[in-house]
Amino acid sequence: MVTRYWLRYYLISFIVIAILDIVISSIIQINIPFFYIIQIIIIFASWYFISPLLMILLLKMKRSNKEIYDLVDQVARQFNLKTPRTYISYVNFPNALAFGNIIFRGMAITEPLLSFLNDDEVRAVIAHELSHLKNHDPETLILSLIGITSVYSFLIQTFPSFTALIVLLYFFGFFPLFFAIHRFVEKRADLTAVKHGNFSVPLQTALIKIAYLSDKVPYPILKNFPELQILFMKYDIMNQDTGTGFFATHPSVSERLRYLSKYE
Repeated sequence: MVTRYWLRYYLISFIVIAILDIVISSIIQINIPFFYIIQIIIIFASWYFISPLLMILLLKMKRSNKEIYDLVDQVARQFNLKTPRTYISYVNFPNALAFGNIIFRGMAITEPLLSFLNDDEVRAVIAHELSHLKNHDPETLILSLIGITSVYSFLIQTFPSFTALIVLLYFFGFFPLFFAIHRFVEKRADLTAVKHGNFSVPLQTALIKIAYLSDKVPYPILKNFPELQILFMKYDIMNQDTGTGFFATHPSVSERLRYLSKYE
């Protein structure tokens, strides 16, 4: 279910970027060296400003109630951060996300997540998402995309006889590099959250609930599940060496629990 929504978002984003490419390339045609890099910057910058609207529409977001906004505002003040626009996403999987650009900052929590996390865990998840905004991670990721695409385009333009090899390099080198950067910013958001507040334990229990218990325990029971019992599970999970795939956007749960445990 999660995959379906994100695949749809990535597919729509790809289509939007392709349309922007066609439109901008047909409107702006200047015959100067490396102008295609300027076009790449314009295309991705345009998508960067459009993407929050896509996120809101595709993940069925509506402005949150005052209770959720107050929780976000409370954590934002702790981070010395301007409170972003706060949404509830009415999709049927547990998740939270920060998104936006330099003129629009937002974060959303899906309705199922609110059904089984207690208040401390919700604050911890909010702290993780606000850390993305504090660290300017949306900008880090868009600049990474611009850089990777610019290098790829430069190689294609400069060495056309090696196109097949460069395409392979893109899919097995540059593309995994972007996901490695994505995992880096996720880890940094975890660490920023625990360094700015007492969020280590509730963030760990939230991760265990989301990854291991949400599909096994009824939500009303899970919301008040004993913290100590969840933490006993943690040590088994930490010892699992699941590894992380090239195209994973987050570190594995076992890895996250290991480094979060250091801040208890």
